[in-house]
Amino acid sequence: MENYLPLLARTALFDGIGENEIRTLCETFRCRTAYYPKGSTILKRDETVDSAGLVLTGGVQAERNGAEGELRIVARHGALSLFGDVLAVSRRRKSPVDVVAVENTEVLFLPLGAIMRDEAPQCRAALSRLRMNLLGALADKYWALNDQLELLRAPSLRARLARRLLAERRRQGSDRFTLPGTRETLAAELCVNRSALSRELGRMQREGLLTARRGDFVIRDAEALRRAAGE
Repeated sequence: MENYLPLLARTALFDGIGENEIRTLCETFRCRTAYYPKGSTILKRDETVDSAGLVLTGGVQAERNGAEGELRIVARHGALSLFGDVLAVSRRRKSPVDVVAVENTEVLFLPLGAIMRDEAPQCRAALSRLRMNLLGALADKYWALNDQLELLRAPSLRARLARRLLAERRRQGSDRFTLPGTRETLAAELCVNRSALSRELGRMQREGLLTARRGDFVIRDAEALRRAAGE
């Protein structure tokens, strides 16, 4: 834990909280760290979620089997990302997914129920700040879900893909950018299989709209993409 204090102080969750205060908070609420080798299961489907996980190193993904038994990636969380937070503070506390380490991973577990409910006189100001940061993180996830629903309202895969790429272009402020995650992650985000996504990307490249190499994209014709997106 001690080695990670400078890292934690730079996360959105602990924004505005000093390293000494982070140490006190973690000790007060008995936060714990755990190491998971690549491929190991961190959280099983239908398991009760008592704590949120903050990825310290490595990465995790939430996955489940589709109607025909195929594996579907629901979400992917890299270093300094928070997972399980919504379930940990909700009435529905059973996980709908398996959470698996996609590389060697270390996680800090935070008992959010106690953090939101219990008092800690020795770090009252820091606890108040942590609660506000957590509410901000939950609000960000709400708006991300809202954006995802808007994305899925697009009438075709091309429209969805165009909207997603244009949104990332605006976010990064460049025609050249890297999408986080993998091609499987992007396919899951767009609710299609990887093969369909690859075929559509191939067509868009042949038409000169973009260049795609793994997760690296270059927008070649932004106006054509906007038409495809219906913007």
